[in-house]
Amino acid sequence: MRKLYQRLALVLGMSAVMTVLIFTVSLYGRSRAENIHYLRQLLDGVEENLSHNSEDYRERLELLEEDYLKRARAAEYILSSGPGLVSEEELQIIKELMEVRAVTVIGNSGEILMSTEDRTGDESEESVFHVTVKAQSDRFAAVRVDADPGRLGLMDREDLMRSTLRQATTEHRTGIMAVDPETGEIIGFTRNNAQDFELAGIDTASEFLGLLESMADRRAAVLRVNEVYQRVLVRETEGYYLVAFSALDTVFADMTWSFWEGLIGIGAVSTAAILLVRYYLKKYLFRHFETVKEDISRVLAGAAGSGAADAGIPEVQAFVAAISELEKGYLDQAEGMHRMKDELSRARTEAERDKLTGLYNRRGMEKRVEIFLKQETPAGTFVLFDLDNFKRVNDSEGHPEGDRVLERFAACLRECFRKDDSLGRLGGDEFAALISGPVPDERLEEIFCAVMSGVREGLETYYKKYGVSVSIGAVPIDGKVRTYKGLYKCADTALYIAKYLGKDRCYINKEKISCMKKECIRCREDCPRSRLLDLKSREE
Repeated sequence: MRKLYQRLALVLGMSAVMTVLIFTVSLYGRSRAENIHYLRQLLDGVEENLSHNSEDYRERLELLEEDYLKRARAAEYILSSGPGLVSEEELQIIKELMEVRAVTVIGNSGEILMSTEDRTGDESEESVFHVTVKAQSDRFAAVRVDADPGRLGLMDREDLMRSTLRQATTEHRTGIMAVDPETGEIIGFTRNNAQDFELAGIDTASEFLGLLESMADRRAAVLRVNEVYQRVLVRETEGYYLVAFSALDTVFADMTWSFWEGLIGIGAVSTAAILLVRYYLKKYLFRHFETVKEDISRVLAGAAGSGAADAGIPEVQAFVAAISELEKGYLDQAEGMHRMKDELSRARTEAERDKLTGLYNRRGMEKRVEIFLKQETPAGTFVLFDLDNFKRVNDSEGHPEGDRVLERFAACLRECFRKDDSLGRLGGDEFAALISGPVPDERLEEIFCAVMSGVREGLETYYKKYGVSVSIGAVPIDGKVRTYKGLYKCADTALYIAKYLGKDRCYINKEKISCMKKECIRCREDCPRSRLLDLKSREE
């Protein structure tokens, strides 16, 4: 019995050691993943803040342009109102009234007639911001106003990056810095960490830049920085290298503390388990063995046994049989449930798919668009396709041949779009696509040209014989239109414009016009569809 206890303790001890080892490896992997995820979150936050700051800078610049345009027009009005050119003193007064750096009067031949600033000297002090307006007077051609840099409050790229880094919040011994990819100069650091970055084994700027280039947008690496091993993640954005770094000693300290906590906990649980197993084995199993031993001794001695040794055998057999029946019934029931689940899933899929092309049908496509529009800030493109002159194929070749044309066009769409994009046949020869994520206009035009070229090549016979081509209408998704019906109207308007322009082409409805009236009611000042209707009426 002592050997059994020893072996049991050995097995449980080895199990505890294996558990601790697995726990340690798992803990290291989790700590490493969390640390890398945190560094990526820091970089994402800086990139987002930098994007917002750049956008605010552009908006401020637009407001300044509008403001200085008004000042230039005011100066031009004052200069044009007098009977002749003003004196230099009067031009200086106009400059001070406009609160600008300089006011310049330009003649009809492009020469400078008057200026509050000497422009014949060093051109290195060229104005960073100026506005020129055409004159209403025949005495001179234009008036130029140069902004006063001291009043603009504009930042250069480096100041914008430093300001963005100062806004970032990082943990202790974790930071972000920006590096100029041309010179290797460190532009700035986040505020709550060391303001130096000494990399072991790197002595020159070229070596430093080469290392950053090799690490940009790749996996994190462990480097010795400032005499401490740190995990470093590099990303290239806005013309700079963003370098996020975090000291590993804090990570290993947390991991070591968690390891000892886990070891103590597992040791305590293992010890309690050994004691409990020993107690219950002694109470139930070994006492039963002693009873069996005593019964065998009685039988050998010619006495009747107590019957306790085999009294439980029939009950055990019945219990095992009952468990077997329950298990069989459960397996049969589970198999039936899985079969019903598969049939239900298949029925749902068939209800949302077009049988001819395998694409989503109108119901399935509408469902996916509505789900996509429920996002907080949806971004993408909704596209409608219509096969030009498709009716000629049905009338001349029959509907079976027309179905083959539709199948080939569906295959063409699959080749031109990504797997993440949703494709559907809304009915007849009308198809639709939902492109997820923002896509530049140039890329959209490349996709649409690929579709039109695919139709001409894949349906070459029908293109030459019946003029079968495809017209495409698209509308960007930016959260302003929140219903499938509204998107469909905008895409349908774009499709109408593409067909009216001569078919076999595409049109992107950036203005989100949804008007389909045959006669324009002048609901917009600038409407591409209105211009087409006017052109059509003049041709008729």
